[in-house]
Amino acid sequence: MAAGGGLGRASALMASGSMVSRVLGIVRNALLVACVGSMGGTSDAFQTANTLPNTIFILLSGGVLSAVLIPEITRAMAREDGGQDIIDRLLTAAFGLVTIVAVAATLLAAPLITLFQLQGPARDLGIFFAYLCLPQIFFYGVSAILGQVLNAHDRFAAVMWTPVLANVVQIAGMGIFLSQYLGAQPAERWTPPMIWLLAGTATLGVAVQAVALIPALRGTGFRFTPRWGWRGYGFRRPFRVAVWTISALLIGQAGGVVVTMVANAVASAAREAGVVVAGYMVYTLAFQIFMVPHGIITTSILTALYPRMARSAHAGDVAGLRSDVTRALTVPALIMVPISAAAVALAAPGVKVLTPSLEPPGVTSLAWAFSLMAVGLFPYGVVALQQRYALARGDGRMNVRFQLVVTGVQLLSCGAALLVPPAWAVAVICAGQTLGNGLAALAFVAVAQRQVGGLPLRRLGVLLLRLVVVSVPAALLAGGAVAWVSGALPFAWTTSLLALGAGTAAFLVAFALGTRLLRIPELDATLPRRFRPAGAAGAAGAADTHTPGSNSGTGDGV
Repeated sequence: MAAGGGLGRASALMASGSMVSRVLGIVRNALLVACVGSMGGTSDAFQTANTLPNTIFILLSGGVLSAVLIPEITRAMAREDGGQDIIDRLLTAAFGLVTIVAVAATLLAAPLITLFQLQGPARDLGIFFAYLCLPQIFFYGVSAILGQVLNAHDRFAAVMWTPVLANVVQIAGMGIFLSQYLGAQPAERWTPPMIWLLAGTATLGVAVQAVALIPALRGTGFRFTPRWGWRGYGFRRPFRVAVWTISALLIGQAGGVVVTMVANAVASAAREAGVVVAGYMVYTLAFQIFMVPHGIITTSILTALYPRMARSAHAGDVAGLRSDVTRALTVPALIMVPISAAAVALAAPGVKVLTPSLEPPGVTSLAWAFSLMAVGLFPYGVVALQQRYALARGDGRMNVRFQLVVTGVQLLSCGAALLVPPAWAVAVICAGQTLGNGLAALAFVAVAQRQVGGLPLRRLGVLLLRLVVVSVPAALLAGGAVAWVSGALPFAWTTSLLALGAGTAAFLVAFALGTRLLRIPELDATLPRRFRPAGAAGAAGAADTHTPGSNSGTGDGV
């Protein structure tokens, strides 16, 4: 891939696919709220069951597939024979592993659901949902394996566009459900046909996503032949990395299990007392909205950079690795810092627009949860960079150390959530996520600074300060516009839409004026030339390409 334009095109192509998928995901979530509600036993039952495959699959994806496949496939492809024999053996093992885990998890659906503290009819409904949703692990696994092969060949489009198909199938299923049944029924009123339709189409969408990658893989010329036997092929080193990475993910997933248990337990106890408060469904909805900008921007950039970082690490190219890390810190910061500020200011009307069926208590709970997460968008992206950086270098221990920081803070926040009033429990958990990722991000930058021979920390610090100075006043102005519109009109979806539009316009105008006053060169470099302030091109270019200690011309245009 070309150093500059290739990475930029790849990131843009992935971002476009991710954007469409995330927008459809928002539509899917709005329909899901209409189907199961947002605060109650039914919503917690479905969300717990449908999230469980992702929770288990993350262990496979991050622990084995991402940790082993990309680095080992790129290493094998560098061999004179193309490494086809080694790649076939890697994929055979990977397909076998995801099949075993998917079957075992499905058979253990009842005890797995019981672990998450659902009670009464919600528990029974959750178990039924889980039997239909847990096979998603297999299809997620197939999708990830094929996607890793495509990424190693620098083919990123299909990996980012096939989730669109999954969303379309799931949206269609929810549309059919709402046309035949009343939405948001109590858990005890759900019938088998209702459960099969909602959970079955959720799994069908994931299956379509996996199958749709096959034509793209064949287009690369790659052919797979199952091959058994792994001795003598140099797999001991990646096995050690996978063990460390799985250990880190187990720590992270343990924290996620505790979050689910605490959120469900608080909501269940409140329901028994006759009070409805935010539970796991609200936490999940907030996280899914939070993942929209992260998936569109940061994930697209890091996915394109990961094979490059792996190649640089294998070749001992410290300058190349330093350049990629600098790029992965700078570009997301330019976008995520203002998005974080705008997200907090626009959270309430945005939540109502995205989930029209929510009543004021649900809107308030979800807006608070999302706002507290949104503050940590940039640190969350830095932690994602840390994970890929560690895997590219084959340093599984690094992931364990940083995951201990994130999970430790997460567990402390869960403990605090049990001490505060139930209505604030989910908000406290969300704040813990932001704090944990912030501490881990700072620690990673310090470690990477030493390992790659220096990062432009002063320039990055000045950039972040300028972005905050510009974004916060813009957010305050946007919040004022939202408050004015919301106070003048009755609570309704149209009012929220008008408030969202007014707030967005106010933020964009204030942010544009602020950036012109402060002259942020890195931001100017991302704009079309005709929109750059006079005299900014030279400064922008210098800031974009200069990395202390690196060879000239190592900057990558994203």
